[in-house]
Amino acid sequence: MSIEAVTIPKWGMTMTEGIVADWLVAEGDEVSRGQEIIEVESTKTTNAVESAATGILRRIVVQVGDTAPVGALVGVIADASVSDEDIDAFIASFADANGAAVEEDPNAPSVKAVDVGDGRVVNVLTMGAEADESVVLIHGFGGDLSTWLFNQDAFAKDYRVVAVDLPGHGASTPIQGSNVFEDLVSAVDRALETVAPGKIHLVAHSFGGAVAAALAARQSGRVASLSLIAPVGLGKQINKTFLDDFISAERRRPLKEVLERLLADPSKISNDMIEGTLRFKRLEGVPEALSAIRDTIVDADGQQRHWIAGTIADFNGPVALIWGEKDQIVPLPGEQQIPSQAKLKVVSAVGHMPQMEAASEVNALVLENIAQAK
Repeated sequence: MSIEAVTIPKWGMTMTEGIVADWLVAEGDEVSRGQEIIEVESTKTTNAVESAATGILRRIVVQVGDTAPVGALVGVIADASVSDEDIDAFIASFADANGAAVEEDPNAPSVKAVDVGDGRVVNVLTMGAEADESVVLIHGFGGDLSTWLFNQDAFAKDYRVVAVDLPGHGASTPIQGSNVFEDLVSAVDRALETVAPGKIHLVAHSFGGAVAAALAARQSGRVASLSLIAPVGLGKQINKTFLDDFISAERRRPLKEVLERLLADPSKISNDMIEGTLRFKRLEGVPEALSAIRDTIVDADGQQRHWIAGTIADFNGPVALIWGEKDQIVPLPGEQQIPSQAKLKVVSAVGHMPQMEAASEVNALVLENIAQAK
């Protein structure tokens, strides 16, 4: 007898509940392991949950529009041979949708501030015990480590995971001065020496791609692979207006309009994501840090300053480039701008953040690239 629970996942440190936004299959439908079967809305955005088993969706426990705590049972997958009585008994024995306590996962994420000198800290999230290899996640301009909510668990199944708040972002110390980019990279480098001392696989998004390339140039002996999602530094074109508007938006409505440019489906931008970004932008030193970082990304003519193709060409490891087909921020570079050893995958129907809009596909591509370093 095979019975499998469908539950509300935990995406990020602060997620305590989720809303069932949509069931993608109906009761009685056959489902396959890895198939997206339900969409759950968190405080960040909406994402699909995959089936952990092959079978039949025998019971929907939580209906569309209802809220359930993390870990709560929302559906049941079972073989046709399982009786309705056995399904009922399984549901009765499980933590119900109203929220019985869920046992803590010993590999759950933990967050700490790493001292990188001069009174500054870099905020990092770690998952899993210390290991010889770590997957390091580096977000882009205006983001934070929660960018990777829908990816970190997939990577943590086989690797230790470290997600970083770049200086000037999240809970890391704001940064400014005459050498902003170099100081930012140095701070991240020092933090990683503390929390990820072995081999590292860098997974980076947008501006984070330039940071990852700089780290790879510095630490060529221990960077094992590069998985770059819509990175800056391969072409000259970039949507400077987005950067400017993100910095200047001080109220909810204009910021919502800016954030919607990140996704092909703007309805996935949640109210909590907007409010959280506003709170971050109002912290002391953050507006100045964002402006300084913007000026390291684009020049006065609105062209990209970074060039990472040379670093990629010299890199002795697998390189994956992943781009959303509908990216409005960093356009897909021309064929002649892509280093020959890099493998490019364009993800259809998503925007600048495919790691959120097409998490399953991106996770598979990243893990495939990491495996090539073995």
